[in-house]
Amino acid sequence: MTELTKGAQLIPNGMLDDNYPRNMWWCAAHVDEVTDRPMARWLLEKPVVMYRKKDGTPVALDNRCPHRWAPLSEGRVIDDQLVCPYHGMQFGADGVCTRVPTQSTIPPSAKVQSYPLRQAGRFLWIWMGDPDKIDHAPVDMGYQVNPDWSVVTAYMEVDANWVLIRENVLDLTHIAFLHAKTFKQGDWENPASVSMEGESIVYRQDFEPSPLSPLFCAGFGFPDGKVVKREQEGRMPSLAVSFSDWNVHDIAAAPGERIDYLVRGAHIVTPGKRGETHYFFAAAFDVPDVSDEVLDQTKTNILDAFNEDKDLLQKIQRLVSEDPRGLDFPEINLGADGAGVRVRQILKRKLDAERSA
Repeated sequence: MTELTKGAQLIPNGMLDDNYPRNMWWCAAHVDEVTDRPMARWLLEKPVVMYRKKDGTPVALDNRCPHRWAPLSEGRVIDDQLVCPYHGMQFGADGVCTRVPTQSTIPPSAKVQSYPLRQAGRFLWIWMGDPDKIDHAPVDMGYQVNPDWSVVTAYMEVDANWVLIRENVLDLTHIAFLHAKTFKQGDWENPASVSMEGESIVYRQDFEPSPLSPLFCAGFGFPDGKVVKREQEGRMPSLAVSFSDWNVHDIAAAPGERIDYLVRGAHIVTPGKRGETHYFFAAAFDVPDVSDEVLDQTKTNILDAFNEDKDLLQKIQRLVSEDPRGLDFPEINLGADGAGVRVRQILKRKLDAERSA
């Protein structure tokens, strides 16, 4: 891990570099993705294989046999052991080889790196740094498995560095422009107020009554165009995760009817290969038993909107990567970039700490 390329950026974001702190929890997969069949995924520029043991415990190992480097994900799981497809060597959940079919002895160096996995909410989280430095749990996402909430999740691969997505989702002033045809929430005329609460970035903004985005009306049982009072609050407790809370108030509710509602977006990013990101998303309504039909339509609508982000961010990454000037091009900050600037500051502190350790 080397210093981030600064170029003309006042604070570098490392979009062309290895800018991934290792000593933190990153999202490895949705809980339903990992089964008793080996699954391959590139995480932080490393090939990783994941599977579950008979008791449901998730396992993550380097996806590369130490014998002739075959991808272990092409093998199978037998009695909780991952069997290499090439010569049948078997590896336990700790990465240590337990059997070599063609000989009675096992070389002491026959092992692969294992990585801690934990579940939080509807996702599995991986620690790819020093396991002795694990001093906290993954971000709490218990609401995602609370029966009083209705949750839809989505996933996409984005050919852009993770930090571009993180800065994007913390700057909501782009919604009125990039998402004019999808979110249809055109009242972000001023930037939110941004502050730090401990190590968490927080933004807050109040809005006058206006029509709620059609992406979320059905989840609350509202008709499209429903006029509501709204407060937005965002929180980034980890570089890997940020939450976007839409606090919605039904100003036309009849006496005795519910007034206050919440839809929470969880934006989860994990670096894959260089210049590629796994983007996991969850939208949760604090309303139980929203129908599958409404949730499916909500997911479709959200993906339509996020594909607008994906298309533009990929073009930004490609443009900067292919332009011989790279990061040596003027970059200015606007008033709406307060949260994004803090992302870069936190990133620099974390990377500096790991380099100096």
